[in-house]
Amino acid sequence: MGRTERRERTALDEAYRYFQRIESGEEVANLFLLNKSVKTLSFALAFSDTSEFKLTRQLWRRLHQALFDRLITSFPGQIAVYDSERKIQEIRNTLPEYGYLEFIPDRCRRTDDINEIEIARLYPKTHGVIKRMWEQKGAFIKPADFDGGDCDNGVCYMKPMVVGQDVLCEESKKGKDEAHSKWWELYWQAYCINNKKEQDLIQKQMNELESVWGNLYY
Repeated sequence: MGRTERRERTALDEAYRYFQRIESGEEVANLFLLNKSVKTLSFALAFSDTSEFKLTRQLWRRLHQALFDRLITSFPGQIAVYDSERKIQEIRNTLPEYGYLEFIPDRCRRTDDINEIEIARLYPKTHGVIKRMWEQKGAFIKPADFDGGDCDNGVCYMKPMVVGQDVLCEESKKGKDEAHSKWWELYWQAYCINNKKEQDLIQKQMNELESVWGNLYY
């Protein structure tokens, strides 16, 4: 079976280490690395309920929340808002309490560069800024919109901490090793069969593994 061409992916363990570097100040936020890291976390959370690889969902959700916040407050872009039933909302209307927020960075043009978060999971200060911009100005936001301290009208906000980092580290390392073995098992299964439909199903499983664990062809 030939190897299909695909974009370079960010593995779950790489996304975790990248978060550590930008949080410590060792590295400045890079749009494309950050955007891919958020996307990887989204895939991991989507598959965590059905995946054979153990992930502590609550901890990875917090990491996704932190990375998404860093992305949307660091780079200009456009937002789209959906209600809880996935109905698109018009700009300058009330931001729904429950629903979904999409962020499309200005320099990212592919459909799979769009990242999403539940509105209720936005950090309080970020939620307040986005609510004001959406209801008063529209869909375009920039880092300057988030300038200022973490206090607003006498209320001070603290960003939730990303806890359980030892667990995140262990799960990301173990999961990568297991995914690598599983990917090659699927590869040889596909190689040894001639049924195109079965090959396509196996290829889909391989792609799903790589959407979380990065390129496993090594």
